[in-house]
Amino acid sequence: MKKNITINFFGTLYAIDEDAYELLNRYLGDMKRYFSRKEGGEEIADDIEHRVAELMLELKNDGREPIDIALVKEIIGRIGNPEELDEASGEGESGSATGHRGREWFSEQVSKKRLYCNPDDKLLCGVLSGIACYLGIDPVWVRLIVVALAILPIPFIYISFWTVLIIYFVLALIIPEAKTPEERLRMHGKPVTMENLNEEIVNRTDGTERPADKHSGFVQVLIVLIKAILIFMLASIAFGGFALLLMVLFGASFLGFVFNGGVARHAFGMGNHDLMMVDAIANNGLTWVSGIALFVAALVLVILIVHAIMRVLGKGKSLGRMLWIYLAIFFVSLIVGISSLVGFGVEMDYTSKQMRQEYNEQREERRNQEEIDWLTDRGWEVIAHDHTYNYMKSSEHYSGDRSKEYIDGFSEHPNMLYTVERTVRITPGIYSLEAAVRTNGEGPEVYAFNSKGERLSAPFPVYANSGGEIWQEAMVRMENDSTLTGEVKRIAEANRKRGHGWSRVHINNIEVTDSIIRYGVTNRNGATGYWNGTWFSATDFKLKKVK
Repeated sequence: MKKNITINFFGTLYAIDEDAYELLNRYLGDMKRYFSRKEGGEEIADDIEHRVAELMLELKNDGREPIDIALVKEIIGRIGNPEELDEASGEGESGSATGHRGREWFSEQVSKKRLYCNPDDKLLCGVLSGIACYLGIDPVWVRLIVVALAILPIPFIYISFWTVLIIYFVLALIIPEAKTPEERLRMHGKPVTMENLNEEIVNRTDGTERPADKHSGFVQVLIVLIKAILIFMLASIAFGGFALLLMVLFGASFLGFVFNGGVARHAFGMGNHDLMMVDAIANNGLTWVSGIALFVAALVLVILIVHAIMRVLGKGKSLGRMLWIYLAIFFVSLIVGISSLVGFGVEMDYTSKQMRQEYNEQREERRNQEEIDWLTDRGWEVIAHDHTYNYMKSSEHYSGDRSKEYIDGFSEHPNMLYTVERTVRITPGIYSLEAAVRTNGEGPEVYAFNSKGERLSAPFPVYANSGGEIWQEAMVRMENDSTLTGEVKRIAEANRKRGHGWSRVHINNIEVTDSIIRYGVTNRNGATGYWNGTWFSATDFKLKKVK
């Protein structure tokens, strides 16, 4: 059962079916939109509307109400003849001019075939069907060619699936969809005449299936699956672009936040070098240029992909020339962003090396100061420290205890000089000085000054980093008594039972009469200044009163 409605058309009431009213309303709307773009077309559109009113009045006078869709098609068919406009215009000057202009205008129309996305035969966006229509061939062949390019390894043609997909959606964004009767006629290369316009409008309301609706159930399911997969892929790419936007925004926020000094150091565990690097990044102009450019590129990418998804869903419009603007913005932003990023990388590499060097120098200075403080806390004074890297170290103590610290100097420089002294107040008497030492070259010695100012010394035995008299003694004791444990066992097993080259040296008969004794260790022989090694170590200085 069809529902009838009553309409007021040019002051006359008409009873009309809903379907008939919808067709009539669409027809008049399409005619107005079409002729409004033509010079003098508004008068023709008005003539058409008045002619429709006259024909409907004839039907009413003949008692043919309510007006159904068949009668509306009859009216449209009669208006399709240009001479009908002449008859409707009357014999007046104005009417004759209008009718003449209508005949003249229609007689001059030469339709040029144009490329559109075909909404009547589309699997995704109607691009391939529109191309086939433009070329005048079956869409099946175009689709087969595209599939072959996408999945088959055709010689001399290297086009990936992704390339085909990108080209397809670029075309979908550029090529408009044929939505109006005029566009559908131009898509098929038909003349844009009154008869053809009317026929196109009427045919769209016949209720016949469009070619796209005639596919089998399997093909329909396949189309839905393909659309779902493409939407998922495009959504994934859009999500990646959105993630890039968030990264750029977060990076800018992070750089602004991180320099609250203590906040960055405590919240993120950043050291001075890390803070220096982040500060350099934040204050580098290329950072912000690349960040803003990549932000714009990612934003445009998200916009284009979202629009492509809408086209797949059949809800988006062609971007037309705007796509070229979007693509220009995207590629310019991408090129600027990448080039700025490369320039930033080169600059930051140089800056990083400088900062690393500066940081290492500062760290070395702090470490040296900590080692000097360690010596000072134990009463040692640094007399000379030239061309050498450290003051003390641990990890190779003769006892096998890797945590014990000892005096140590190392350098491959031939002019290395490292001397430390200690001054001790003691009661007058005769003393002996003992120390555990090692070296890999000749020249180091332990020395002491007696009250007469005489310099007494004991040279280091040279065992390098294995063996040593202390280790040898421990090995002998372990061979004599394998049940020994504690320090003796640790000394014997140090450095995988090879020892670390430690020996003991002694200076005897140190006469002290003024209650002060000064002793130390150096890497250069006090008499000759000779030194041919690269490192020496000393620890466990023991001053004993003999008498």
